[in-house]
Amino acid sequence: MDIFVTIIACVSILILLCNVVGNVLVIAVIKRNKELNNANTCLLANLASSDLLFTVFTCVDIFLLSDQVVYSFAEFIFHALASIYMLVALAVERYCAILKPFVHLTRAVKSLLWKVIIVIWIFAGVLSAPGYAITFLSEQHTWKNAAIMNGTNEMPVWIETLNITYRFVLLVFGLVLPSAVTIFCYSRVIYHLWFNTGADRTTNTTLLQSRRKLTKLFIFVTITFIVTWTPTFGRLIVTLFVDIREAWKFELFSVLLAMAGSTANPVIYSFRCPRFRQEVVKLLAFCCCRRKRLPSITRSFIKANDYSLTDIKRTCTRSAIVPLSISLGVTSSFQLSNGPGQSQ
Repeated sequence: MDIFVTIIACVSILILLCNVVGNVLVIAVIKRNKELNNANTCLLANLASSDLLFTVFTCVDIFLLSDQVVYSFAEFIFHALASIYMLVALAVERYCAILKPFVHLTRAVKSLLWKVIIVIWIFAGVLSAPGYAITFLSEQHTWKNAAIMNGTNEMPVWIETLNITYRFVLLVFGLVLPSAVTIFCYSRVIYHLWFNTGADRTTNTTLLQSRRKLTKLFIFVTITFIVTWTPTFGRLIVTLFVDIREAWKFELFSVLLAMAGSTANPVIYSFRCPRFRQEVVKLLAFCCCRRKRLPSITRSFIKANDYSLTDIKRTCTRSAIVPLSISLGVTSSFQLSNGPGQSQ
């Protein structure tokens, strides 16, 4: 058991570090570049935020504090549902962008997207609220039995019924419906790419490669979503009817899978795009060069006292950003015209 716990702890720490680095880079790149001001990147930034919160809270509540957090299950469900619904929103957004481009251009504005994001967080809170109530009632019943010392710890029938009903509701709204919407959206997009009568049926190699890449991406996204989240919600139902020996191992495995899925999201939706990777390199180069080069340039400016503001900016750019960008193979004239979630 000690070896298993050690392995789980090491894996969880590794997943946490990768998750924090990946999602923070996604948020920083999108916030830094004003060109990334579209529907897709707005959802990507909020997906990265929800994935980051989900992984951090999961590691703190379950792996570090463990039984000390009374409402760890409800908090886990809240952040998990928020992350899942962000993925569903991305699937719907891609569906509208490819199959209904004119509607997408006219209606997919930031104000509408922020309303959708607020609704997602509210809906996740509403669905997770019964978890807090059930946990509170269970704790109250346990404390009451411990106080009167009657030796029984059986939950009342109505609490058990409420718990079973709530778990089925979570299965439907946390896995079944999101999976159905995601599969529908991406399958319709794939069908449109290959079999739509109005689509270009040319045998151009570049076009075929683009279609194949998008098809593989959408299939991979759907499979990743189902594989990483099915154990989490399936465990809620299986443990009701099957007495699993050492069920806590199954629980930890499902939690790690969910964390791995949230860690993979930045790679799937953002870092797969070459332009986004270039922006990450430029951001890291800017941060490193600003730390190392800017103080020396500032000192020379104070001593010389004959530089203009334009000269200082030009000096910083030439001495700090350009050499490192050239060594990493990044062109300084790059501009983002498409979001990282769009096809190349």
